[in-house]
Amino acid sequence: MNILSVDLEEWFNFIGDDAVPPYDEWAKLPSRVEESTEQLMEILDGIRITFFVLGFVAERNPHLIKRIASFGHEIASHGCRHEFVFDLGPKYFRSDISRSKAILEDLVGKPCLGYRAPAFSIRQQDTWALEIIREEGFLYDSSVFPGFRSFGGIPGAFPYPHIIRAESGDLLEIPISTTRTCGLTTAFCGGGFFRIIPSFFIHKKIQLINCDNKPAVAYIHPRDIDAKQPRLKLKPLNRIMYYYGLKNSKEKFNKLVKSFVWGSCAELLYDVGLMSSLPRVLLQDVAKPSLG
Repeated sequence: MNILSVDLEEWFNFIGDDAVPPYDEWAKLPSRVEESTEQLMEILDGIRITFFVLGFVAERNPHLIKRIASFGHEIASHGCRHEFVFDLGPKYFRSDISRSKAILEDLVGKPCLGYRAPAFSIRQQDTWALEIIREEGFLYDSSVFPGFRSFGGIPGAFPYPHIIRAESGDLLEIPISTTRTCGLTTAFCGGGFFRIIPSFFIHKKIQLINCDNKPAVAYIHPRDIDAKQPRLKLKPLNRIMYYYGLKNSKEKFNKLVKSFVWGSCAELLYDVGLMSSLPRVLLQDVAKPSLG
């Protein structure tokens, strides 16, 4: 079983570009997340995956979150305001994830078990955040990007699901799947990478991961299949990452979903046999690639 998730954000919830509207203006902008999410759920018919929900979206569209949960999808946290973890610092990070957890649990009436940082913005020097995530009652995290990113990433991090031994208890880490291309470790099935990289390469890479008896971990945003979304005047590279391939992305996602077996992050937690066999690593050794 492979792991598929949705980062539930609006079309303007980018990060790291001056053209992105400030938080104070978000409520004035038109919402498109409901329409595109409904299209995603049509494709996901009969499949139960994880939705990492932004607190802003949950408060603005509570009926949508309840509807997603009613179809059996897992509701997890993506924080409240889509801010870099390293910009928040320990105090405000704790407040952010605690508030988002409370919002989501109040809406769906179930425990919120998992968290994913906006832009995977937990770097090696920010692993203090993993301790706080566990202290706030989350049982798993999916924030580690085992490679280089402009605003995050931990090169050398173990690339498959594993247990982090924090002081407050064990935390299941579910890293995004990556591939080595032209000397760089990058994502291949998530966000802009999903839209830019050809389907045959994505499918082949997932098959190789599965042949090694490992799950591929993929993700998508509702805006990744929304060809009609407004365009922001982003920097050239960001325009490519956020807007390239939108015309055909919906059908591309449909093909991906139908080609493999998918499940939620929480299913790894519930599989006791799998959990007991996963590698374990101390918090201070998160970036070490060899876990024994």
